[in-house]
Amino acid sequence: MKTTLPVLLRGSQEFLTVEYQANTSAAESGFDVLDVPFPKEKCIGYPTMHAYFENMKLSGYKRYCGFLQIVKREEVKYGKTSQVLFYDAPGEYFYQIGNPFCAYGFPASFYDAPCCNLGDCDLLTWKAYTYLVDLPSRMNGDRLQFLAGFSWGYREDASGPLGLLDFEILSEQDWKEHMKFLSTLCPDLPK
Repeated sequence: MKTTLPVLLRGSQEFLTVEYQANTSAAESGFDVLDVPFPKEKCIGYPTMHAYFENMKLSGYKRYCGFLQIVKREEVKYGKTSQVLFYDAPGEYFYQIGNPFCAYGFPASFYDAPCCNLGDCDLLTWKAYTYLVDLPSRMNGDRLQFLAGFSWGYREDASGPLGLLDFEILSEQDWKEHMKFLSTLCPDLPK
């Protein structure tokens, strides 16, 4: 599935492209170069998501933006269901310094291909809430602002992936609800 989301950034109407599909190749998704604790082909059937700007009209600093991603793990273990929310930053270092951004740039693009996260539970629903944001800077009064959002994910059990979750467009209200959670983990994050 390939979709475009309208984005208004610094007065310019831009379009964020999102590609979301089941992973069909460890080499195509980059798992062939990752050091993972499972056979690399196990990624097949799990989702891949790539969000990027194909033809941005803005130039220079005006292109600056970033991505935040919050993940909800709904786990079923011994017949009991529990939920865990966390922000999805690249590596332990970003957690240590309180940086919740998973990508940023001129413009930002973001790729994610989660898999084999079942752990010790019987059933996992892994749902990502991905937000494109205008990063705090001199251009916007040092504010963090919602630009676009979408959710996606998958379900798995001990046999592997059970299917992808539906792709859904998120609203600014969804963003505000997730910001309440994120603000508790990253209190220095501008509002």
